[in-house]
Amino acid sequence: MAYRDDLVKERLAFLSQEPDRLRQVRGRDLYETLAGLGLTHGHFFRALGTTVQDYCAQEFGIDLGRITVDRFFQSDPNAKWLFPDVVREAVVTGMKRKPAYPELIIRDEAVSGTAYDVPYVEESAANEELRAVAEGAAIPESEIVYGDRIVRLDKKGRGVIASYEVIRRLSVDMLRVHLQRIGERLGRNLDARLASVLVDGDNSGSATAATTINTATADTWTYADLVGGFMKLTLDHYFTPTHMLAGSALCKTILGLDEFRDAVLFDFAKTGNLPTPLGAKLVPMADQPANKLTILDAGYAVQKLTEQDLLVESDKLINQQWDRTYLTVVTDFAVIYEKARVVVQSDWS
Repeated sequence: MAYRDDLVKERLAFLSQEPDRLRQVRGRDLYETLAGLGLTHGHFFRALGTTVQDYCAQEFGIDLGRITVDRFFQSDPNAKWLFPDVVREAVVTGMKRKPAYPELIIRDEAVSGTAYDVPYVEESAANEELRAVAEGAAIPESEIVYGDRIVRLDKKGRGVIASYEVIRRLSVDMLRVHLQRIGERLGRNLDARLASVLVDGDNSGSATAATTINTATADTWTYADLVGGFMKLTLDHYFTPTHMLAGSALCKTILGLDEFRDAVLFDFAKTGNLPTPLGAKLVPMADQPANKLTILDAGYAVQKLTEQDLLVESDKLINQQWDRTYLTVVTDFAVIYEKARVVVQSDWS
């Protein structure tokens, strides 16, 4: 979703003001100005070269590490307008810090609707190879197709409830810790969705499912099986394996293989650093389909599409109404190059 040129100019004009002048915009005026420009308080703080903790201390005399949520709302009347973004930034931090999906996607792209036409390339050896071209003859072409693969985005959310005792006793800083944890759990849900898309394809249809190969022996994993998947992606599909995704049981199996127990090559037993099988990063995924190893090129396989970034029910938070305050996102993953991942399975059924 492209931003309007005039909106970009308005944002730059606002954020590039002298710090003293920028600080004069406070409370509700600041909240409504940022909302109108599609900005957050985080953008505002970065423009000032400060943090929410330092800003609250300087402007309102508030120590977020000590003040309770209840006293925060009873302090300066302008302070409460910061609270929705305090909640949002904490949750977003958790969504990006703990989950694995941010390093497994091409990019996170903002889109303008819940149905997105995915541009993609259908590759084939016959059409992609370079050929000798006679003078005046047609040159072989690769076509980027647009408009016949539609991915529909779903709303995902979670409610947050805080009792009166929590509001009265909990510091704002500790509340942010708990909100970050909620963000991590929301991020795990996105990990689960990505793991499913990488194996079964996105919701545009079964044609986006991954290429699947079997292990040499059913219900058994060997080093040669990993090599087989690596070579399939590298030589047959001509992509570079960057990550291997495995569930808990399969991770244990891989870590138990003699090839990955060599302390000279890997030091997992001593440091907890996971080995890099064949140069690819091993990523434990709690919701990875059982008995399946996904080998992918994260630079080409999947893109995250976001119609609505994290939305917080701001009015409720500003008015200190915690009864079932909801955090929601509208997002999903879309396969871009279907051959940019290979699934190796030990369950042949």
